[in-house]
Amino acid sequence: MELYPGIHHFETGPFNWYVVEEDGRLTLIDAGFPGHYSIFRDGLDQMGRSPKDVEAIILTHAHADHTGFANRLQLETGAPIMLHHDELPGFVRPLNLPWYGLLTRSWRSHIRLMLLHATLQGVFRSPSKSKTFPFRDGDRLKVPGRPEVIHIPGHTPGEVAFYLPRQQVLVSGDTLVTLDLMSGRDGGPQLPHKLLNDNDVLARKSLDRMRELGRVKILPGHGGPWEGEMKEAIESALRVDSKY
Repeated sequence: MELYPGIHHFETGPFNWYVVEEDGRLTLIDAGFPGHYSIFRDGLDQMGRSPKDVEAIILTHAHADHTGFANRLQLETGAPIMLHHDELPGFVRPLNLPWYGLLTRSWRSHIRLMLLHATLQGVFRSPSKSKTFPFRDGDRLKVPGRPEVIHIPGHTPGEVAFYLPRQQVLVSGDTLVTLDLMSGRDGGPQLPHKLLNDNDVLARKSLDRMRELGRVKILPGHGGPWEGEMKEAIESALRVDSKY
């Protein structure tokens, strides 16, 4: 589904990843779980594109629900995998997920269903990771869409958001989400639950790095799109207080 001109999203439950199209050339932003690859291929077919049109794979962070089929796509196409240099240790770590937060709340039916989805989509058969190309805060990546890198540490050390100025779109990864993965509740912009963040205090503080973006269309790692003023999104996220 084309959410905005040149920006596509494929339905994979609560786990979002996006394809940016520019002049027939593609950038994949995040890569779901390994099992989502077939959905990716079907989506490209509907777009009239193929994997050979992918010029880059860029990752908001290295959790397993964002890296799943990146390695397979790189092997098939030669497209570089790019992520923040602080995420490199997490990228090579097997089954890299915030397991403490997930397992301590696994009595919740929503989390059990989410873990079942992850299992069925191949989280335990994630392949060994191949070569990566690190970027840094402030880089304007020379890939289709020309996204700007904004380093927002907290959820993970090298978590980033990608800003596409032409469309005024912010692909926020897990810096801001609109779906609470712990409860399954939809809502406005919010931080991931504190048990899912590597450093919750830093995650909150780092939001200020996006405050001056103005009016944006936020495409999160989890949940539906949100449109409005970036300052409003940040204030909304900071007001949310998880109580479970």
